[in-house]
Amino acid sequence: MANPVQIENIEAMRRQQGIEDVELREVVSQLVVGDDVVLTLLSGTDGSAGETVRVRITSIKGSVFRGKLLSKPFSVGLKPLRVGAPLAFSAAHIHSVPKMQPVHVR
Repeated sequence: MANPVQIENIEAMRRQQGIEDVELREVVSQLVVGDDVVLTLLSGTDGSAGETVRVRITSIKGSVFRGKLLSKPFSVGLKPLRVGAPLAFSAAHIHSVPKMQPVHVR
């Protein structure tokens, strides 16, 4: 499945700034199918820094997450994306996890 846009590697950006987000890494390790995450999509065409979007996880296999876009992006370069568009990503791409979700204990 090819993504029509790039997904920002937020973990690499944080490390470059000397930020080690242990709490986020712990929350991400507990995610299950049906949880929502926030990703930053980069269109590369309209000069914007990126747009954060909410994605519902539909599959987790090893370090590969798959999900569906929950709302249509506003950026011109992301216009082709529709609600329900599939995205493949890794834990390094997860910007944040909305707080209103239950925390899953394994």
